[in-house]
Amino acid sequence: MRIMFMAQCYAPEDVSAAVLITELATDLVRRGHQITFITGAPNYPHGRVFAGYRNRPYQVEWLDGVRVVRTWSYISPRKSFWPRLLHYGTYSASALYGGMFAGKPEVIVSYSPPLPLGLSAWLLSRLWRVPWVLELEDLYPDAAVAAGVVRNAHVIAFFSAMERFLYRHATHVSVISESFRRNLDRKGVPLEKITLIPVWADPDIVRPLPKENGFRQRLDLSGKLVVMYAGNLGLTSCLEDVLNAANLLKAEPDLRFVIIGEGVKKNDLEAMAHVAELTNVVFLPYQPRDNFPEMLAAADVGLVTLNRGSASSSLPSKIFNVMASARPILAVAPLDSEIARLVDDAHCGIIVPPDCPERLADAVLGLRGQADALAEMGRKGRAQLVSRFSRASCVDAFEEMLSELCRGGARTPCMPISSPNG
Repeated sequence: MRIMFMAQCYAPEDVSAAVLITELATDLVRRGHQITFITGAPNYPHGRVFAGYRNRPYQVEWLDGVRVVRTWSYISPRKSFWPRLLHYGTYSASALYGGMFAGKPEVIVSYSPPLPLGLSAWLLSRLWRVPWVLELEDLYPDAAVAAGVVRNAHVIAFFSAMERFLYRHATHVSVISESFRRNLDRKGVPLEKITLIPVWADPDIVRPLPKENGFRQRLDLSGKLVVMYAGNLGLTSCLEDVLNAANLLKAEPDLRFVIIGEGVKKNDLEAMAHVAELTNVVFLPYQPRDNFPEMLAAADVGLVTLNRGSASSSLPSKIFNVMASARPILAVAPLDSEIARLVDDAHCGIIVPPDCPERLADAVLGLRGQADALAEMGRKGRAQLVSRFSRASCVDAFEEMLSELCRGGARTPCMPISSPNG
């Protein structure tokens, strides 16, 4: 198949937002498919173009057999609403001409967010009369409203109308969780138009390793109970609960909270920790991908967080990497969220609702001296990951969905396929 992907992040380095997209594209190339990827100049997470790249109107490179077409967009290190909206909007518009110059595919896959990118994908699918899959990584505008990014009623109405338009005109919609599928069902999207293919982790890359390793030694964490968060420090993460819990546990010398990543909340979180003099909290930037397995293995427990308003519109992918590393999960998330369901089903961790730092602190204290129980939860999470959320099985499902669409024709949506989520 000749497949065109459209997503704002595809990088030569494995930064957080690009990992899964990179893995999918390169795996499909290895299976004999021709992949063209329409994206922008690599700039995540700092909003600065990577060394060796230019933010040009049109440029082409090849990465591991994938033809990568990069188009111009407005890029800024500022994380406020309007610079981000301008970045998303300009990339979504330039992706249209980038796709036209790249040549006709057999099927188009566009990622959301950004939501406006779907309009460019729809126009290209009309121009070439080929099927188009809308891949939903977050549900917009729901996620932006829940995070407090968008509050203006007219802006919400505008993007809600755009969302409905895209659902109506997409040949098929791919979602990453059952809660997403229920959300779309409530919005009137026919279930036969939706395929559930979960986020994954590669159990051959992220694997169980010794806890007392070089990463721990470099941070002087030997002998400590390490609670680790690794990922985007974004508006849905409710990491304030974690810092408040750390404040309650300042007198416990054997506890450390390690927060790794970047995002719009990082400066505020660091300031909050500084004011409270939280010497038991360590902030680190994103780590090189080669160090990722060792980094996750250095934790006694992996933190996964989601605020109360985002339960039905977001699913942090970090949960699958924690499961792959055979570490138990400490989930700060609504009890009706997809995260809570995953942890409950696998019996691989503990769930604490948001806005309850005292309960979170008690949960962390309860983990001390529980090495056998923690190891058992970690083994159960790893087993669930391997059986239901592995890279190979999810790429299989994605390939089958696209093949079925191409066999069925441009205007015949495929039936939902069997997925690792059952």
